[in-house]
This record gives sequence, structure tokens and C-alpha cells, in this order.
Amino acid sequence: MSSPLLSVVVPYYGVENYIAPCLESIRVQRLQDIEVILVDDGSPDASVEVAREYAERDQRFRIVTQENAGLGPARNTGTRNATGRYLTFIDSDDLVSRSSFELMVSSLERSGSSFALSNARRFSRTSGVRQSWTHGGICKHTVAGTDIFDRPGLVGDRMVWNKVYRRSFWDEYGYEFPAIRYEDYPVTLGAHLDAVTVDIISAHGYYWRERESGDSITQQVFRYDNLLDRVISAEMVLDLADRKGTPKIRETLHWYLAGIDLAALCAAFAVVPDEDVDALLQLGHRLTSRLRFDIASRPRIDQIQYHALRASDVPLLRELARFRDDGGLVGGVPLRRSWRTPWRYAAAYPGHDRSTAPERTYSYPLTALKLATAVTHLRWDGDDLVIQGRVELEHFPDAPDYELGVSAVCGLARYPLEVTRRRTRNLRGGVSEVGFETRVDVAHLAKRSDMVWPLRFEVDLTNGGIHRVGMLKNLYDGSARYAPSHRLGEDALLQPSASQGGVLAVFRVYAPTTVTEVRAEGTDLVIEGSIPDRSAVASLEIGRARPLPPASFPAELRQHHGRTEFAVRVPAAQVLEGDHADDPFTQTSVRSVELITDIGPVPLSWPDHARNVAVEVADELVSLTRTPFGLMRLTHGPARPSAYLVQPRDGEVVVHGVVWQGVPVSGMAWRRYLPGSDDFVEVACEYEVTAGGFTATCESALLIPLVDEPVVPGAPAADWTLFAHIEGGDFPVACEPGAASLLPHELQVAGRLLTLTTNAETVRAQVR
Repeated sequence: MSSPLLSVVVPYYGVENYIAPCLESIRVQRLQDIEVILVDDGSPDASVEVAREYAERDQRFRIVTQENAGLGPARNTGTRNATGRYLTFIDSDDLVSRSSFELMVSSLERSGSSFALSNARRFSRTSGVRQSWTHGGICKHTVAGTDIFDRPGLVGDRMVWNKVYRRSFWDEYGYEFPAIRYEDYPVTLGAHLDAVTVDIISAHGYYWRERESGDSITQQVFRYDNLLDRVISAEMVLDLADRKGTPKIRETLHWYLAGIDLAALCAAFAVVPDEDVDALLQLGHRLTSRLRFDIASRPRIDQIQYHALRASDVPLLRELARFRDDGGLVGGVPLRRSWRTPWRYAAAYPGHDRSTAPERTYSYPLTALKLATAVTHLRWDGDDLVIQGRVELEHFPDAPDYELGVSAVCGLARYPLEVTRRRTRNLRGGVSEVGFETRVDVAHLAKRSDMVWPLRFEVDLTNGGIHRVGMLKNLYDGSARYAPSHRLGEDALLQPSASQGGVLAVFRVYAPTTVTEVRAEGTDLVIEGSIPDRSAVASLEIGRARPLPPASFPAELRQHHGRTEFAVRVPAAQVLEGDHADDPFTQTSVRSVELITDIGPVPLSWPDHARNVAVEVADELVSLTRTPFGLMRLTHGPARPSAYLVQPRDGEVVVHGVVWQGVPVSGMAWRRYLPGSDDFVEVACEYEVTAGGFTATCESALLIPLVDEPVVPGAPAADWTLFAHIEGGDFPVACEPGAASLLPHELQVAGRLLTLTTNAETVRAQVR
């Protein structure tokens, strides 16, 4: 029997609630020539039965057992039993996208590199799916045949699991995982330093679970035994860099460890028991004795903690850690003007009068008071664009002399706008009058001969005697991200959106190809629209997962007043045929939609989008929706409920949406998870279903918590997600772009601010 192309090593221990989705994401990989080594590390729960089930029904899966020894030794056991030409490791509570193995192995086959790494996302039931910050910069672009000497930032690539290794390379250097937590970093950095070249793939191949319970190894950051292993791991990678790294690699590594590992150790002083204090201090001294970095270039609280650690000042270390935990850094630590040097500001960090840190550590220059802006709501009122947002100074609360001006910026010209102040949440998580509303007659400005597109907006703030000017930027979830389009005459559309640097801009889209009607007919989707010029032939193309070619559908054309009207019928079953979900957590895919005309492919603008249009095919939902820039996209995935309208009404929160025949819903409830726990609190909704639609109603006052329980400092006191109770599990209700375009709604309920909004494409209610 020939050896498989790829060996997949999956150790497991105590993951009965997570292992089945992990193994299923491996089973359905596009690359089928694999073997899966399931290493039972003495697991005490039902993980064993799940692994056995997969091994019995798929001969590619086999189980190897050992007494409990930890993740590192379990991986070593798996490696010894692996026979493939390539090698990869998967954590048993994570997921891999269906093309993950294929992309990395094919890249290595082309490049000859030692190993390949793919981009990663984090996911959870409460936070949805988001980019892993660890990998966002490292894997931003696909690059074949690079190395850590050319890209020292790869020292931050510490996980072993988003990679495929060439087995001959692995064996040549004899990599072994040490029997500690954080066991993968010494192996991963060693491989980077030994590799001839590596391939970086920007596609998201790995999905890294974030457990609500906080019981994964990487989430147990403040336990002493965890911190001890973290320091041992750091020492091992420092030794590697000393032996094999360049000065730049060593400098980058020391800086990275100071910002991640040393910071975690200092944060542990908030919760460390008294009996472990001396041991934790020794760990701190042990790590700082190895690190060489410019402490003055670190953030201020890092500097103070570093000096307190060196001085063994435990009371101050505890104060600093608790100050951070209590949200002292949220919105920037408060500053006050120094009476001795009025051009500088004193920071309200603990220990100002007794810290061993230099005096300058507690002192900020005037330039530290920077402008912070956010755009929270965008809507059209006739030809006026109505903008809501907030403007404030970092580190500085709004003062009695708070004055705000907003101007529309056209090239070099500026046009002042009328501004109304509003109470809204601020940087520090409270509520104050840092919000504003303004409106601009964009159609009137468009007639000016000196108009330069896109249109942007400048804010001018005076607060506490400090004056700042900057561009309005940072579009938040809700209508700011899904602002509706607006027609400008017959030949153009206006589209608010984020430009470079997150700056709010209004773009003019000239002569767009527009969608005028979308409807469902049986299991077909019908799209009608208008092309701004005469076309003799056109077809609609919908992208699909590689290596499938796009699905193509002919368009019927009709000439009308110099334009070409088109109509396309899309059988949903043909779109689904052979395609698969890109996201292994949500089981959904997003596909491009283009009209191919005489002049080539053109995007489809959907200016009148109010609701998604979808059809159900064998429990799969094929939907036409829009992007934040107003372009048509197609999605497909499980036929789960979605909301097209979220609104307050007479002391209630009312959600209207769609349910589907293939997935019956028994009810809905607002749910919030308790900090560091799989436990949750629910408030049931009154739930009605009529003709495929649903209405979920809840009293607003029931969402106000008796006790504030933010998940992290600065987070809402209560963060609710609307869940649907479905046979086989509970799932968040998706928030369609049409619903998002009308959000957020801010309500005063029982003296608190209740915000109806969206996050991670789900329906949310947040209390502050």
C-alpha cells in the first residue's frame, strides 16, 4: 500500500464538545490523499467514542493511544506513526477550511519550500468569525519562497497548526515537541530558522477556536504552571535565536516576547494567590534577565510594570494589573495638566509617587492627546447625507468647552456643516455628549465646477483648551458599514464607504451597471437590470471554489432609450453543484457576481437593496445580497433564520426576519455568555411565524442586567445576541445588510443606554 501524500496529526484530550466538527472539517478536505493519526492522549471523556466512530467509517483515520503526557508528546507520537510525504498538525477543537491542505501542498509542490503556512481566523459563538491578529500581518499577501531572514516579522508565527511541512525537512532536523505548554513555538521558530524557504498563503486555511469557557491551553494564561511553561518556551526560542538568528531577528524576537509573554506574566499579578507571588516574581526576573530591548520605546504601562518587576514591588504590580483589568486603559489612561510643566500631562497610572519607574514614564506631551473619531450611522434624507458619529480626545473626557465643527472637503475646498450634539457611548465605555449629527447636501456640492471626488469630511475639535483637526474615519458595524446608495441624476450613484485609512468618503460611481429587480421563482433567482450602453451579448458569472470554473448564465437583452436592459435566470441548484463552504464554522460561502458584456466583466450595483432575495435547495440557502460598497454578491450556506428589520417599538425590541421550511425554528431568545464560561443567560422572545417570516419580540427592560458583567474591560455591561432554537443546536440569527443599514438604534432604558446593533453579522443588543 503506497504512502499517503499528507499525514494529519490530531492529538485529543477532553474535547468531546469540539472534536466532531474538527474531524469532519478534515474528512471533507478537497485533498483526499491523506492519513489522519488520531492520538488519544489518555482522554477521560467521550472524545474517544467520536474518534472511534470516524476511524470505523473512514479507513484514512486511525487511532494511536498513549497515557496522558500532554500535547507535545502526543504530537511526537503522531509524527512517529505518520507515513506521508508531507506533515501537518491540527488541534482537536479547531477547524480547517476545505481547501486548506490542497492550497499548502500544491504550493510546496511548485516551490520546493520546506514548509507552507496559511492565514488564520478566530471564531466563537459570541464573537463570530474574525481575523486572527497574530496572522493578519504575517499572511497579508501570498508569497512563495521567502524566509525569516528576509521577513523578521515571522518570529511572531509561533503556532504549528496552520502549516504543512515537508516530511524530509522535518526528519532532517529531527524536530521534537518539548513536554510543556507553548510547546509549538520552539519547533516553529526552529523550522523558520532552518528552512531553505517557506511559502506564505493569504487564504484563510485555519480556524482557531476561542472557547467561551476559557479552558483551552492558550486561554489559561494566568495559572502559574502555564506561565512557567511560557517562560521555558521563551528561553528555548531565545537560545535558538542566539545560535541561528541574525541581529535583526534577535531584536524582533526580544521585542515580541516583551510585548506578549512578559506582558502576560505581569498581568497575572492581578489574580496570583499570595503563596505563588514569590515564584511568579522569580519567573519575571528570569525572563527579564534574558530580554534585551529598549524599554523606553514600550507603551507606558509596560514600562512601569517592567520597573516594578525589576524592583520586586508586588503591591504596585498588583495595582497595575488590576488597573488594566478594571478598564483603566480603555480609551487611553486619563491625563491631567502638570502645574509645573503645563505643556505636559500627568497620567493617572497607579504608583505615581512611589514607583521606581522614571518620572517621564508618567508624563505625556501635548501631542499625546490625539483625535479619535467614529462613524456610527449613515442615511439619506432626500439629497442630504445624514451622518452620526462621535469625536473626542484620547485620554481626555469631554470638557465644558467642548466645541465641534464638521466640514465637507472637496479637493482643497472646505464647506462648514451644521452640527448637533448627541449623547452616546464614549471611548471609556460610558455615555456622554461626544456624539454628533450633521447633514450635507451632496447633490448640491456635486454641481460645483471645482468638485473633486470622493467627498470627505474634516472635524475640528476644541476640548479642555486642546485643539485638534483631522479626518472623520472609522466606520462601525451597522449602517456606517452598509450605507445605502443614492442616485445622482440618471448616470451616477453616490456610495458612502471607507476609503484608505478608514476615512469616510462619498464616492461617485459613474455609469454603473445596476440591478433594478431581484426575485425568487421556485428554486430560481431572477435578476433584472440596466447596462448604461448598448450591448449585443451578455452573461452572468458567479464565482465558485477553485478549481471549479465560474457558473455562467446567459442574459436576455433589450435596447431601451440608449441603454441595454438585461434579465438573467439563475437556477440555484446549478450554482451549488460541486461547490462547497469556504467557512468551516458558519458553513457559508461568499461568491462574486459579475456581468460579462462586450467590454468585459463589470460589477453589479444594487442601489435599491432592502432585503436579501433567497431560495432554498435541499436545506441549503442560496441568497443574493450586497457588499458594504453596494455591489451584488451571492452567498450559500445552511437555511438558517435571518433578520431584515430590527427596531424599537413601544418599550419593546422587535425583530422581523425569514425562516425556512428545511430548518424549523421552535423559538428565539436573547442570549449573553457569562465571562470566562460556557454558561449563559437567556431572555425568551415572543415568537410568531407567518408565511415564511418571523417576528421576535422582547421587552427592552428585560435586557438591562441586574449586575454588570462585561466580558473584557471596556466591553458592554451586557452584550446580547439573538439566538434561534433549532433542532440539532442553537444558532445566532444573521443580520442582513438591509437590517444593518438602519442600525444602530440607541434607547434610554431604565437609565441605561441600550444599543440595537450588529456585530459579526449577527443581531446584537448592547447595554452600557
